[in-house]
Amino acid sequence: MNRTWWLYVLGVAATFLSFPYPPKLLALLAGEIVVILMIWAGLWFGAHVQLGSSIPSLRRAVIALLIGIACGGIVIALLPLAGLQSRIIKEASIPLWQWLIIAFDSATLEEIVFRLFIVSLVVWLINVATAALSGRGAAEGSGTHIGIWIALVISALLFGAAHLNRWIHSGPTVIVAVILVNGLVAIALGLLYVKWGIEAAMLGHFAGDVMLHIIGPHFFI
Repeated sequence: MNRTWWLYVLGVAATFLSFPYPPKLLALLAGEIVVILMIWAGLWFGAHVQLGSSIPSLRRAVIALLIGIACGGIVIALLPLAGLQSRIIKEASIPLWQWLIIAFDSATLEEIVFRLFIVSLVVWLINVATAALSGRGAAEGSGTHIGIWIALVISALLFGAAHLNRWIHSGPTVIVAVILVNGLVAIALGLLYVKWGIEAAMLGHFAGDVMLHIIGPHFFI
């Protein structure tokens, strides 16, 4: 934890801010414990497959932010094609400070769950299975190209499914569109994680949310 304490701080802060005020203490405590365990497990799995935490250089941080902005812009362009712009229009009435908190929460908690934990876990499991089948025994080392892409696709599908809550009764076309749009963004964020670490993925996610939810509504009103 000595080199990655900031992830725990970010996770604890984002979990606290995600609860309605005043939070129910037992529910908040349970949420904090789950997030801390997911960070620990994600870092553990990641350390065994050369993934995890890495403070990006200024250049990489800027690129991650630009990639996030580009993803947000692409989603904005695709929304009318799937008839999903109605939700974005409604978000124009939400105060800026509130959306910044939501963007911080989403960027932190969703990256912890879907990239740090799930991608690292799947790559590690594939390494373990590959090592067992080949008789090598140990499962240390970076993930294979195929293994990483399997992990990214699984994470992307789960990420897309997690964003269905408001669209689950909108019909199969909308459901598929939501999964695909969010899945494509998840692939981009997953690649940031694999290449540059979880912090770069968080920056990209935050920039994408700002572009989509704070700037995006003004394209339709």
